[in-house]
Amino acid sequence: MSQPLTSFYPIFASKSDGHDVVNQKGAVLRNGPSQEQLDRSPNAQGQCDYYRLIEKDDPKHIDWRKKLGGMLLREIGGKQYEDKWQQCILWEFPDNYKLYEHIKTKADGQAKTSKNHSGGGHDRQDAYLYGYPKGPRKRFRSPVEFFPHLLWLCTDETSDMQNCTCKMCSPVQLEVDKTAVKTEVKPEIKMENSGAQVIGRNPVVQLPARRVSNPPPAQSPVTKPAPPVAASTPLQIRAPTPLQPTPLPDPRSIDQQVDGLPQKFISRPGEVVWYYRPKTGAWGLGVVLRRWLDKASGGKAYFIQPLSHPHDSLTPELVSTENEMKPWLAWSAPSYTYNYLQQHPTIPFDKVDWQGLVAGRYGTEGVAGVDASIMAAKAVDITYTLFDYLKKTVSDGGQDAHYNGLFLGAEKIWRGDAVRLRIGRDTDVMVITDIIERTSPQATTAVYVVGDVYSYATVAISNPAQLPEPPKNPSLPARMREDMTWRNQLLVPHTRTFAYWKLSTPGARYEIAEVKGRWYETALVFEEPFSKSVKNNEGGNGVWMNSRGDATQVGRLMGAAVPQRIQAFGRAVPDGTQLVDGIDAPEQPQAQSQDVSMGMGGHADVFTDLLDFDHLGEGSGQGYDFNF
Repeated sequence: MSQPLTSFYPIFASKSDGHDVVNQKGAVLRNGPSQEQLDRSPNAQGQCDYYRLIEKDDPKHIDWRKKLGGMLLREIGGKQYEDKWQQCILWEFPDNYKLYEHIKTKADGQAKTSKNHSGGGHDRQDAYLYGYPKGPRKRFRSPVEFFPHLLWLCTDETSDMQNCTCKMCSPVQLEVDKTAVKTEVKPEIKMENSGAQVIGRNPVVQLPARRVSNPPPAQSPVTKPAPPVAASTPLQIRAPTPLQPTPLPDPRSIDQQVDGLPQKFISRPGEVVWYYRPKTGAWGLGVVLRRWLDKASGGKAYFIQPLSHPHDSLTPELVSTENEMKPWLAWSAPSYTYNYLQQHPTIPFDKVDWQGLVAGRYGTEGVAGVDASIMAAKAVDITYTLFDYLKKTVSDGGQDAHYNGLFLGAEKIWRGDAVRLRIGRDTDVMVITDIIERTSPQATTAVYVVGDVYSYATVAISNPAQLPEPPKNPSLPARMREDMTWRNQLLVPHTRTFAYWKLSTPGARYEIAEVKGRWYETALVFEEPFSKSVKNNEGGNGVWMNSRGDATQVGRLMGAAVPQRIQAFGRAVPDGTQLVDGIDAPEQPQAQSQDVSMGMGGHADVFTDLLDFDHLGEGSGQGYDFNF
């Protein structure tokens, strides 16, 4: 469960200045607890002293966000929303801000008594919010301490840190002699004399005073020398631990091995795809049943089962070129052809009177087969199926079942695959190293993906003939490396920039609801928009793919668990339909030459009419939205 059961009004931070990593003195440093601080191993006396990441559904995480949401609404919304001050929650921390808890245990394994809480009993607790852009030593200790910075992020359009009144951006005392300054300056720190005061402020959330340009008079006569710090200096000069990528898991089957190789197959058995039907010049929706390599021609071929309604009887069709296939998320589905279905967009596939539609009882303007395929694809989009069970472990009183693969919506995802994320930057990807189904002691279930997060990064180059050496990373999938090489062949001469994948967060863990979908090679799926973006000086790193949940407009969701993949398609495929693993050609690979207009009511070209593919990439065709 990612949110509390109590109803709350969500508030969203409009921007973020958070960083996962920072550059200090020319070295890259993790902007959070160090690797040593994350180590839970006990010392020689059996004591543990470490930091742990607090997950979004943890009571302490929720408590912080409830406090911040209430304070934010009070400051920005004012008295008119007073009845909702206690019912607001910050939906999530600004990007790249993460909450950690400092845990100390005795030799017997019992945690030491502290003022930690989850119900709001204290303003300060043994939890720290990391992500402030000046490094991990600048961390926030409580919601009240972080609130001024959050308020600045949400209200200052200039993003000038001089306008922020938080403790980090605007310290109110000198570090040389804290005691003296605190005593002398205290009378001067009054909110009524500060321009930072906000009307309607509750005294509990007063912001620190802004630092004035002239030092307080009491500071000038101070002659007490600063205590020597030479003895402690060597302890602070430590080389930061470089980020280490997680090794890729070994493939467990020929399919997993092939799917990790560049220039092989775009689509996989069990996936929903758009595909072209040459006989009618129409595009349709289907599920990939099997695929193989043609040893004679060296080409790739697929058998695809068209999606339709239960009273249709379409047979698998052969597609012998990937130019006539697209992933489900590459295009947006058109509207239903029947007005009745347009007026009832949430009706389940199995509740539709398909026979009545075919007979014309709901009008004659629609095409039952087309609407059935769209509805079936949308239904599959909100499901998931775990496969290839690996092992079971115990964690936090619950059980973790580990899997090698996952059908997520329309797509098949392996450990070792790259996926697109909803969090962070729009173009961040995660290389999955583990897939976990967690069952809590209360019998609730959540599914997580674990892996390393990479960000798209560029460096300017002066001489295209002398390219920089990209960071060597054997844990980066070969498909990602090869695709970036292909991108740079166009980027370098046109933009004088060199792009690479930069490791930003190793070992991250997110719910599957945070996964947009599979990552695809630009060279295979987005060559045209990429080339146009580069030549138009737009950077060449756009968002050219839809996300899981877009078609149904449900957005972020875990979805419904389905035990077997083929069950997700229900009656949209014939009884006995099977998915075939491997890449061996069938005994009779000839195309099924049935009349593919069967079940289309004489309108086999309906997808051509709806999608208008002559305008592909222009964003002006009827019935689709490519979200370029």
